[in-house]
Amino acid sequence: MKINFIKHEVFILTLMGAFQHNKIYNKNASEADKIKFRKYLELSLNKITDIYKQKVSENDHLHCLDELKFSIEKTHKDILFNGQISFGTVQKILNLYLKYLWSIGLISEPPHCPIDSIILSRLHDYSTKWTKIEKETYINIIEKIKKIINNKSIAEWELIEFNRR
Repeated sequence: MKINFIKHEVFILTLMGAFQHNKIYNKNASEADKIKFRKYLELSLNKITDIYKQKVSENDHLHCLDELKFSIEKTHKDILFNGQISFGTVQKILNLYLKYLWSIGLISEPPHCPIDSIILSRLHDYSTKWTKIEKETYINIIEKIKKIINNKSIAEWELIEFNRR
């Protein structure tokens, strides 16, 4: 019960981080639709994160991001803004959720980190909006991070940079 409680609280923090400054729903989405979507998303994240109890490869992580985006759009297209969710939003949702779970010791270290305005500013990229990035841009950002992390993992580097803000 305690773990489920903590995971739900982590999910709420994740939504706050991923949905702020971001248009997720279309104007016709009802509150009931939004609640249903959030429940679906929480269940999806809990299923996905089971595999992160062990080390996950970068390719498997990218596959999880693709699958999450596809499943969200397939099941909730009718309430999403323009019928879709950006890759940037999906990566923020999954990567932030994983960061929290890793930080409290529930999963292994994730291969990536949440890409947001803090991380983009550390890369001196002030024009890219994390809410709008697509997969190719995301991969390029990860490659830029790899060049500057000085023998740290991406997740460790991000935690240090985030705490410096």
